[in-house]
Amino acid sequence: MNKSRLISVTLLASALAYAQTGFGESLVDGKYLSEGAENGTGKCTLSIVSFDKPHKYGDETFELESSGEGACEWSAIGVSKNFVITAGLVTSGGMPAFAKLSFPFGPAGRKIELVSFDVDGSIRNKEVFSKI
Repeated sequence: MNKSRLISVTLLASALAYAQTGFGESLVDGKYLSEGAENGTGKCTLSIVSFDKPHKYGDETFELESSGEGACEWSAIGVSKNFVITAGLVTSGGMPAFAKLSFPFGPAGRKIELVSFDVDGSIRNKEVFSKI
């Protein structure tokens, strides 16, 4: 293999490795829609946006905002570790709580399971979101 071909292969491999990392991070960002109640009401829209800053603890930091009716109204800041996002949130009524977002099929699976907890650790609710 000549020198120019070896350099080209090395640069291509480096570019592909960098692109794969970028694709993995962008898989989480986006808008998600919950399934809602059985009667078709109560659908929530969840927006996830990552911050582009390196962090000492966790993989990434995200801004989370949920909109819709009633309990859908909240915002949070979360930190991920292996695509499980743990967040502290504030609801529209000013009640503090915690949320755990997990990807049952990985970030490419386009589904998120969200479990929110009250401050005492009791489960407030569970929702499943699909990427729009």
